[in-house]
Amino acid sequence: MDADRELTPDTAVPAMPTPADLIGSWDLVSWDFAVDGHPRPHGFGDRVRGQLLYLADGHMSAILSDPDRAPTSAEPLAAAPEHERAEAARAYVSYGGTWSLRGDEVVHHVAFCLLPNWVGTDLVRTVGWQDRQLVLSTAPEQDTLGRTVTNRLAWRRAG
Repeated sequence: MDADRELTPDTAVPAMPTPADLIGSWDLVSWDFAVDGHPRPHGFGDRVRGQLLYLADGHMSAILSDPDRAPTSAEPLAAAPEHERAEAARAYVSYGGTWSLRGDEVVHHVAFCLLPNWVGTDLVRTVGWQDRQLVLSTAPEQDTLGRTVTNRLAWRRAG
């Protein structure tokens, strides 16, 4: 972060992100998931791990995983029974592509993903800062039951 930029008094980080603020490697600190404003488990376990990479050339990747996923009975993954492959994928997501800033939002332009439905889409995250951690929040979305779902992920610089 550029030391000459305006800082918010409570967090001592820039009020509006620049690419330099995001470029680098980030480790997941926490993932808050809420349904209709009520905290809920997100399905990746209490010890969810994640890595987020923003490169200076505009590429990015994101990985979220439940570290307690059971090993499969065969390698490679394609050789494992269908139910094991489904369980391995249930608590893991990764995607990559390029990224851009739009005001206080970072846009992930998804080029490849474990979930094929995300390929070719833009995932928009509001950028915030708390205790020098990068906080990325999704806009409220409606699930298939009409409930409002939100995600808030906090990241710290790796290293």
